[in-house]
Amino acid sequence: MNSPTLRNALILSAASLLGSLALGCDKHEAQRDTDADAAAPKPKAADDEPDLAEAVAAVGARPGAAVGNGVAAGAAAGGPPPNGIFGPGEADKALAKGAPATLTLGGDGAEPRVQLGPAPKPGSRRSGTLTIASQSDPQQGAIPISFALSLETQKAKTDSDAGASAPLQVAAKVTGATINAPGVPPDLASAIGKLKGSRVDYQVSADGAGSNFHYEAAKGIDPAFRDALQGLSDTLAVLTLPFPTKPVGLGGFWMVTSRDIVMGLDVVTYRLVKVEKVEGNSVELSLNTKRYAASSAFNVEGLPPDAPHVMGEFRAGGEGKLTLSAGQAFPNSGDLQSLLGATLGPTPEPSQAPGAPKPQRPMVQVQSRATIAFSGP
Repeated sequence: MNSPTLRNALILSAASLLGSLALGCDKHEAQRDTDADAAAPKPKAADDEPDLAEAVAAVGARPGAAVGNGVAAGAAAGGPPPNGIFGPGEADKALAKGAPATLTLGGDGAEPRVQLGPAPKPGSRRSGTLTIASQSDPQQGAIPISFALSLETQKAKTDSDAGASAPLQVAAKVTGATINAPGVPPDLASAIGKLKGSRVDYQVSADGAGSNFHYEAAKGIDPAFRDALQGLSDTLAVLTLPFPTKPVGLGGFWMVTSRDIVMGLDVVTYRLVKVEKVEGNSVELSLNTKRYAASSAFNVEGLPPDAPHVMGEFRAGGEGKLTLSAGQAFPNSGDLQSLLGATLGPTPEPSQAPGAPKPQRPMVQVQSRATIAFSGP
């Protein structure tokens, strides 16, 4: 397959990101700032639950504090960075790199309540599809790649590995890959099909939290399609949630704080999870996310040396709905939408001349949507 076809097919590649840079340079600074702010969709919070931004501020200011009404009072000191980028050492105060995700329960909701999670049982297996469509240029349609997956929880190899607190090893094996769209060129369909045999390995703790996500590409795939596997790994990380140790019902909510790698960027992620519906053993959750960069470094693989490698602003967020069965950790179905935006180059000094135009800075923006369809337990 020729490289132009690859660049058009792979929306999340570095080449596509550079297309966004060129597009962003044609806009005024005020417009780019507005677009960056749009990268963090606001959750539709009810009056009896915290706004996501306030909850993030409260957890950031007082780790371990309860999330509930009046959480903004906890944001007087600390809190998330206004430009979306932590200062030196500040991200480690929110959550150290490599540390397990933390959960802060805001309320357990109304009766009836059900127990979510825990981690999958050793030797268990689930199959389904995860379709991911991403784009960095709003003038070009996203290409949805549908991954057929088998989630396999490994059995302990030794007695010491089988301890109650030992994390479980999970392998998400790609058993097939197609483009879920009509009129796909045969060479592109063939290249996507070669993703079969790839895998994403990770660990799941007793409460369901995932960590150490990394992918292994199948032999023979074009290197340009490795970004599709990185997107798959990032999406699985979002879906692998820790759950409260106590049962939860309608209106129950909690905050999950994690340290993740998204598109190669080190970020602190805050996810506000709320129980929207309970019907028998089926539970519907809403998921609202905000992310903050751990540093201003923008070292995306494949970025040319003359491109900016530092961010002045970072905005990332998302929202979605997930349906799970009681006692299960991975969702049966769901839909997630996310947006990531970064203004590149250091923040300019205020202009001394009144009315002078602000310096233009390039911007990267990537929008994605994931659809989950898995077999029941």
